[in-house]
Amino acid sequence: MERSKALALLSLDDTATTDAITDALDQAVFKVRDHFLRSAVIPKLAEGRVEKCVQLSDVAQTLGVPALGQPAPIPQTLPHGADLEALVLGHVENIRRCRNAMATTLDPDSVAQLGHLMSKVQTDYMTAFLKLTSTLVNKAHEGTVPAREEVDWMALLAAVRAAKKGPGSGVLLQDLVAKERARMEAILTASQPTPR
Repeated sequence: MERSKALALLSLDDTATTDAITDALDQAVFKVRDHFLRSAVIPKLAEGRVEKCVQLSDVAQTLGVPALGQPAPIPQTLPHGADLEALVLGHVENIRRCRNAMATTLDPDSVAQLGHLMSKVQTDYMTAFLKLTSTLVNKAHEGTVPAREEVDWMALLAAVRAAKKGPGSGVLLQDLVAKERARMEAILTASQPTPR
């Protein structure tokens, strides 16, 4: 990468000092990391942010800026559970592990690796969720569900546990699962590569 392009990506010019470059890079990585720490993981958007971090890593190398923090270790992820409760709990733990590791660094390579892992964890979870709940709902959710409107995991878990108590207590679970299925199906469909 040329120096002029690296500076332009940080919205700086050739007169920028080393401190200004370091601050701009720090802010750019922080912004991407903050999104991963606070927002619902939407694989297609996550991969765009991963690419941004890879680009910021190239910028750092081009401009000779040392790593903004120690590399973060990649956490071990849990396998998917056999039932819906275990699946949800395992997924929440996997995302928590990724976010905890990401919160310890501003190294763009680590943020990129962890962001990619979060995207994969989310995709695998959605695929397993759709498979596990394929016979659970009686009717599909009406209308579209925005990708960012992820069902609250605590509400979903409470509904799963309530549904185990007996007949008539699974109505909320039906609604939550139908809504989440509609959201996930739309995300996974949008994440498929465009045929050429």
